[in-house]
Amino acid sequence: MIILGVDPSSRSAGYGLIEYSKRKVRLITCGCIRPKESEFEDRLVHIFDEMTRLIGEYAPEEGAIEDTFVGKDARTAAKLDQARGGLIIAMRKAGLPIAHYTPATVKKAVAGNGQATKERVQYMVSQVLALKELPKPLDASDALAIALCHTQRSSLVISEGKGQRKPEVEALLSRMVRR
Repeated sequence: MIILGVDPSSRSAGYGLIEYSKRKVRLITCGCIRPKESEFEDRLVHIFDEMTRLIGEYAPEEGAIEDTFVGKDARTAAKLDQARGGLIIAMRKAGLPIAHYTPATVKKAVAGNGQATKERVQYMVSQVLALKELPKPLDASDALAIALCHTQRSSLVISEGKGQRKPEVEALLSRMVRR
């Protein structure tokens, strides 16, 4: 199962692709979509086109995206929502089921603390994926964290009809919490 995690932004949208199978999770790729266009609408088009290209290249089976964090600046939040919408449309047009996770849910799933710093999340992502180096930039490691969160929270890891996690997921989660 290939999972696409997305950290939405109109300036640096993070993406992370992982493969989850039986007892293993491995990094496929990660990075950021960074539009060079100065006009906001042109950046949205670039983000949509790049996400569409990535989906075509890596053929993920499920997508996970971070919910918008509502801050003090409503105008910035509105722009973030528009970028998020473009990313969601690209995923949906490709036929991906999409899960939505709050930042606190992602942080708790990966770092064991819903208030963890971005650096702590980055470190935990590197540990879970057994990477030799920290995934960079932070937007990319956040996207990987979203994908990892999805492996814990989605139906793909829930035993059929029992409402319990599969044993291999329990093993992965216990390794994540111990670190």
